[in-house]
Amino acid sequence: GEMMSLSTYSKYITNPEGLSDDSPLGIYDSEFGDDLPTNVLLQEYSVPSCFSPDLFDLMDDSPNFDDPCGIISEKIKPNTAIPTDDDGGNDTRPEQSVVSQAIEKVPRPPYRWVLIGPERSGTGMHVDPLWTNAWVTVLQGLKRWLLFPPSTPYEAIGMVEGKPQTPSSIWFRDYYDKVSSQSWPKEFQPVEVLQYPGETVFVPAGWPHLVLNLELTVAV
Repeated sequence: GEMMSLSTYSKYITNPEGLSDDSPLGIYDSEFGDDLPTNVLLQEYSVPSCFSPDLFDLMDDSPNFDDPCGIISEKIKPNTAIPTDDDGGNDTRPEQSVVSQAIEKVPRPPYRWVLIGPERSGTGMHVDPLWTNAWVTVLQGLKRWLLFPPSTPYEAIGMVEGKPQTPSSIWFRDYYDKVSSQSWPKEFQPVEVLQYPGETVFVPAGWPHLVLNLELTVAV
């Protein structure tokens, strides 16, 4: 992705370029709340109580390792082997085995987002990484979702390994008629959602899905 100021983005979505793009650029900010200017935004909402706790929040803190995320990966690497006599006798040389222990911090993956996009923007068909369960709440605008059961063949819905993700606006043009036809297998029938302000969509782990913004939309 690319970085741009909010003022620049505002100009983009209101000028002819942004208004005519087949798939306009959207904002996916995964760092809001991590600095002082945006930290106040974290006070504007809370995680819906119906969702299970964040597993990262359940991990023990590790203050001794200065690890604010509570995630420590310990690697033990033998630098040299213990030499032995070829004839199997006792080795009189000093032991040369050195074991090093390296503490490696594993950063927490992105887990909260501010999502902003104009009409025709969105996210192409994909499966969230790390078996993530996700939720999205619309604050302004209107989103259209399609969510497919995990058993759905990826290539049948445009997820082809080695090829770039198809923008959601193009996907609806090329694939929607097929997946909504009578001949589409019932076991792969997608869940369709029109999401309005104040509504929350839950995405189970492993479900391929895509999102299309039908108007200027802001979500968390």
